[in-house]
Amino acid sequence: MKTVSFRLTDKQHHYLAAVAKDQMRSVEHLVWMALSEGVSYMFNEETYYVHKLQCDYTDEDRESMAKYPLATPCFGTEYYGAHPWAEEIRGNVLADIEHELEQADSFDLQAEITRTDELHAQRKQDYEAKEAAKKEQEAAQ
Repeated sequence: MKTVSFRLTDKQHHYLAAVAKDQMRSVEHLVWMALSEGVSYMFNEETYYVHKLQCDYTDEDRESMAKYPLATPCFGTEYYGAHPWAEEIRGNVLADIEHELEQADSFDLQAEITRTDELHAQRKQDYEAKEAAKKEQEAAQ
C-alpha cells in the first residue's frame, strides 16, 4: 500500500472538503473517484501507454504476443478506450468503507514486475535465437 500526498492551499482544501462533505464522502474518497474518472476524461483524446504486468494479460494479449514476439502488451488509450487500472481505484471507496482496503493490497508488486520482465527477456532471447538460426540456415544454403 502506498500513500500519495500533495499540497493544497487552505482555500483549495476548504472547497475540496466542502464538496466531499456535500457528496457524503471523505476527501480521500473524493480524490479516489476524481482520479478514476479523471484519467478517462484526460486521456480520451490524448495518448499514453504503460506496459501491463503479466497478471493483467488478456487472452487477446497472449495471442498478440505469439504473433508479434517483440511487442509487449500495454494499457493505453484508444480513442475513448477503457482505463481498467484507473477504474479499479474507484473500488477503493467501497473497500475502505468495508474495511477491506488494507487486506486487498496483499499484491507483491516487485515480484510481479520481476516475473513480467523475465518473461519479456525470455521472449526476446527466443526471438533472437530463432532469427539467428534462420540466418544460419540461409547462409548454409
